[in-house]
Amino acid sequence: MKKIIAALSLGMLVAGGSAYAQTTTKPQDQKPRSEMRGAMKDRAQKSPEEMAQMRTDRLAQKLELNASQKNQLQALNKRHAEEMKAMHESHKATGEKSAEQRTQMQEVRKAHYEKWQAELKSILSAEQYAKYEADQAQMKEKRSEARKGMKSGEHKKSGMHKKRGEYKKQEQGK
Repeated sequence: MKKIIAALSLGMLVAGGSAYAQTTTKPQDQKPRSEMRGAMKDRAQKSPEEMAQMRTDRLAQKLELNASQKNQLQALNKRHAEEMKAMHESHKATGEKSAEQRTQMQEVRKAHYEKWQAELKSILSAEQYAKYEADQAQMKEKRSEARKGMKSGEHKKSGMHKKRGEYKKQEQGK
């Protein structure tokens, strides 16, 4: 009887120790999902001026804009943010949308974005615009890879979901 109790207690110690060793901790740079969702809500609640300022600052830093370019971009982004906010509010007021209405809204947003890009191109130098396009292509590729991984479940195996935080840190450090 004593041998059985000793064997069981030893087994529990070994099992408990191995279970404790397998606990994983989140990387310190990874935020909980609830915090990430909160950040998205914060972004949605920002005024058009704040959104324009954020976008201008981000592009000014990446593309090394001069003061004149930064002022022109700020005006463009502010106008764009106000138009998008108005468009969002009008679509929100209409309630549930059909597939046709959603497609139409998507086309309107796309046309609006293309207009913004054309105006951006007139503000930037050829080198700056080439850098902007390269950054956009790189981001598009990353989104495409992330979507593929999400569908197959590979993002969890590859650590893709952890790399996103590293990328943001890298971008902030530039």
